[in-house]
Amino acid sequence: MLKIPSFILGGILILTGLISYIVQDPSLSIKLTGPWASDAEFVLSDGNQSVMLDFMPCDDSAGENVWWIVHKLNESHAKDINEKNYARKAGRMEGKEESFWYASSSGDTRRGLLQESENYSNAGTENYEPIDWPKIDVDKAKIRFIYNNMGDSEGPVTLSSNNWENVLNAPENNKSLEFGKSWTAFIPGIIGLILILLALAADKAPNAKKHIMHVAVLIALLGFLSIAKMVVGAFAEMSWWRSEPYLIYEASSLKPTSMLLSAGLLLIYVVLCVVSFISARKEMAAQAARDNAKKAAVLKKASNRKSIDDEVKPKEGKSSGSKESPIATEAKKDKTTPQKDTDTKAASSSKTKLSDSSPNESSQSSKSSSSAEPAKPSKKPSTEDKKGQSPASPTEKTEPSKKVAEEPKSPSVKKEDSDKPTSSPDKDS
Repeated sequence: MLKIPSFILGGILILTGLISYIVQDPSLSIKLTGPWASDAEFVLSDGNQSVMLDFMPCDDSAGENVWWIVHKLNESHAKDINEKNYARKAGRMEGKEESFWYASSSGDTRRGLLQESENYSNAGTENYEPIDWPKIDVDKAKIRFIYNNMGDSEGPVTLSSNNWENVLNAPENNKSLEFGKSWTAFIPGIIGLILILLALAADKAPNAKKHIMHVAVLIALLGFLSIAKMVVGAFAEMSWWRSEPYLIYEASSLKPTSMLLSAGLLLIYVVLCVVSFISARKEMAAQAARDNAKKAAVLKKASNRKSIDDEVKPKEGKSSGSKESPIATEAKKDKTTPQKDTDTKAASSSKTKLSDSSPNESSQSSKSSSSAEPAKPSKKPSTEDKKGQSPASPTEKTEPSKKVAEEPKSPSVKKEDSDKPTSSPDKDS
């Protein structure tokens, strides 16, 4: 979710840093560890014009020394050139617009400069607050010179001095320091580049995505807080240049604008990250709830199946382990083999009849049985026949089964009877 915002906002931050770096006015910052030497001469030059810095020598505080340098340069040089350029733009004065320098400071020294401007406006009123300059930045103070190139100067823009006493990292005497573009203007671009790289790293390493995005939002938050602090000071500084007593209308507004835009983009990124983290937490909670519901459903289904199996197993055990009673066994045998029993009984009864009967009867019966077609089993009598007829004798009931039982044996019986000599009754008698 944060990949696209990282690329969009990071890209805008990179563009902001690039534009700020390219469009910014050349500047030079020097740090004083004490007051300048009273006989020192500092000269600003752009190749077309030269301006010697004016200051009030002071031996107590580096901050007070800086205050005098900045105040004199802005009040005399920058204010004068801005009035001329404004008149030329309005057509009240002929000639080309001129380039100029203006200056500022940082920390307590800059706050003292802003308060001095308010005191200028509040002179003679209760709002006047005197500044104790000997106690402000005694050991170290900073001066920042900005060059506004309104003409066609090709440079180089330099600051030279015959005595660099108490200037930190100063060159040799009669050597110069050159103006240039400050890399700090590209800080928003650096932050945007870091955010894009972190988004790419999170995309390449899904397992560490959470930690990488936490680092990204932490960097964005720290960047927002640090830039937001400086935005107020940057706008206050721009207003201070453009108002009384200096009236430097052409003072650049690039720095506060770039800071404000960068802080806004970083704030948007932090808000999007927080919203993304909250939605991710909700999605994780919802997914966990769905997983728990699925697990509960599977466990419930398994428990139901187990209970059914537990109910079925005892019934199967009882049915397999129980012994059938003799009556049930006999009934089962009667159901499975009724024809076999009737055939056995019929065969036994026929044997007794054959043994009791005479040879003529046996031969006649054998002939008749051999010549007769196999008898089909008789159908069970209907209820009407049972009611109309008298109960038959046991021998009559078994006669159909007798014929069926003798049927397979009839060929052998016929062969035996044909082989034996038949005796007439006369011979026996």
